[in-house]
Amino acid sequence: MLFIDLVNIISREFCSAKDVYYNILQLFGIAGLGAMVRPLGASVFGHIGDRYGRKMALTIAILLISIPSSLVAFIPGYSRVGITSTILLFAIHVTQGIALGAEQGGSSVYLIEHLSNKKKLGMFFGIISFGRSIGVLLFVMIVIICKKITDFNAWGWRMPFTFSAIWGLMSAYSIYTLGETPAYEKNREQRNLPNLPIIELVKRYKRALILAVLISVPVNVAVGFTIFLRTIAKEIVQVEMYVTTYVNEIVLIITSILIPISSIALGMLADRVGKERIAILFIIITIILCCPMLSIAYYYKSYLIIMLSVMALSIIERGINPIGIVASELFPPNVRFSGVSLSRNISFALHGGFTPMICTWLTITFPQINFVAGLYIIFCLLISLIAILQIKSQDKNFDW
Repeated sequence: MLFIDLVNIISREFCSAKDVYYNILQLFGIAGLGAMVRPLGASVFGHIGDRYGRKMALTIAILLISIPSSLVAFIPGYSRVGITSTILLFAIHVTQGIALGAEQGGSSVYLIEHLSNKKKLGMFFGIISFGRSIGVLLFVMIVIICKKITDFNAWGWRMPFTFSAIWGLMSAYSIYTLGETPAYEKNREQRNLPNLPIIELVKRYKRALILAVLISVPVNVAVGFTIFLRTIAKEIVQVEMYVTTYVNEIVLIITSILIPISSIALGMLADRVGKERIAILFIIITIILCCPMLSIAYYYKSYLIIMLSVMALSIIERGINPIGIVASELFPPNVRFSGVSLSRNISFALHGGFTPMICTWLTITFPQINFVAGLYIIFCLLISLIAILQIKSQDKNFDW
């Protein structure tokens, strides 16, 4: 979240190009390379999660995400140490990328397996989103306070990163106290833990893995497109920094309120009419809207309009989110942590991590086609749509 909101400042601080677009492109490239190691992290932590327990894998992963994030606050800028600052930032992204290979997919598995009423998974995912929104609100409050009491553009932007370690320790402790999942405990008692979960996964569940990779694309692409929109907004519209600051804060606060409401409502709807149907509907909505959003942004050059588009995309993404539950249903418990983590992170490495960079490159390369980035998003979503339609009832494994 911090990286997304402060991408313009971070790109200026740690990258060498004089042109702002190329600075952003460099930073997105670093983030994309960090994303490429996620499948490696998913393989390593998937082995730990399926072999030694979900709790152990997630606790280690969360600490490896939060502690390096706090170190960003102490990296000298490019103007002081040159390329060393870029390398240090890259090292942090790689470390976090490996850990994120477990955290995102693994946390879904951990929470789903703890839930007793599996018919309410959609609503439960909405409640999880509510918790994340509280985190976003806390982040917004910290950033607002730092902007008020520090020279934010010069050095104050570093301060919010120092809170990451505290947040990580709190999250790790909550997982430690919640304990292991019933599904893992059952497998351990039955001695049904594979020696090499990744080998078992690739050998016996190829179809499930391919489907899970493809159906994970929409959420990753939507997040990447949102990051791209938020980043280029400040370059499309040449306004004073204080204007973008206040608009950002207002939009973030409103979004943090609307997202949990829409997540719970759409989750309940997904429980009633089907997770795939809701996801398909919102994928089609995204396909229809992404090109017009870009055209309107470039035509009106209104920062508020762009940020409202970002807010709309964030809410639309909640409608696509239930498809993540389907990915968990495709794998049995003995390889579920590996299957969900690996599929989600292969998808992220191929699409989510590089989507902002690809969209930025397309915008630079084809400036005469202002909606060209939207065409890439449509292409990715159409592939995923075909994959979702291929899922059959026999593909799902409901052994929770």
